Amino acid sequence: MNHPKVSVIIPVYNTEKYVKESVESIMQQTLQDIEIIVINDGSTDNSLSIINLLAEQDRRITVYNQSNQGLSIARNTGLKKVKGEFIYFMDSDDLLTNNALKTCYQECITEQLDFVFFDAESFYDDDKLSRTYHYQRNLDIENKVWNGAELLKKQYDTWNYRSSACLSLVSSDFIRQNQIQFYPHILHEDELYTALLYLKASRVKYIKQTFFKRRIRNNSIVTSKFTMKNIQGYFVVTDELERYSDQHPEHHSLIHSHLTRMLEAAVKNCSLIPFKERLTITKICRKKYKRYVTNKTICILLFKSFLSFHKLG
Repeated sequence: MNHPKVSVIIPVYNTEKYVKESVESIMQQTLQDIEIIVINDGSTDNSLSIINLLAEQDRRITVYNQSNQGLSIARNTGLKKVKGEFIYFMDSDDLLTNNALKTCYQECITEQLDFVFFDAESFYDDDKLSRTYHYQRNLDIENKVWNGAELLKKQYDTWNYRSSACLSLVSSDFIRQNQIQFYPHILHEDELYTALLYLKASRVKYIKQTFFKRRIRNNSIVTSKFTMKNIQGYFVVTDELERYSDQHPEHHSLIHSHLTRMLEAAVKNCSLIPFKERLTITKICRKKYKRYVTNKTICILLFKSFLSFHKLG
């Protein structure tokens, strides 16, 4: 059986305005020996018609339909279909530069890598959107093959860690052997997936090039208001990584640092959700996660909106 070099998995849900440009950025890759797996996750707009037309133009595209089950399950559906040597996850509203897959694939083959990762930059649909979404790394490291946990620590020490699944090309064998999937029905599933990539990998390399173009738009997961569902996703990620840490004590310190930074930031983002929910989060943090979340952050969670109101008054 002839296996393509790369399988690109693209979940699609109601992105009719952007999906054509996104899929075409994969179709136009200089690495032609690829398969493009599009998972239509129950779209109710014109997305399915658009991707079906693209599939008629390019035999490398296969479209699968399922009821709306969320990004994690759509990606996991794609993982069951792949035939390629390597896997790349693409979002249906973003763009990939046309030499990305070829450059990453060649590096992975030459160095026998578990995965390779690279940089991204944001572009904005609306001038009114906040310019606070930063994906580019300022990571100055030796150009060599690294152990994954070692490289995760390097990024953490320099505030350069980025969790998006769209920033890495991963060996299919590595994914299968380590049984890595996306945790279903949560937000921030990339936080768990990417952390496990690094913790399990023995051969990783960084390509200091900006291949991925992240579209910042209204009504996306990225720009949506932070809610209780967001923090619940972070709590699930924490529970799963704690479980992994118990099984792999050699990574305990690194995982503790990772969870501390992740939960501190996540809890601070909860400061404008309803007060009753903030009380619930406080109780959960004090009961289960007090080793990661400081008292100062709890105070910010409970009182930031109150203090801001009185300061303005």
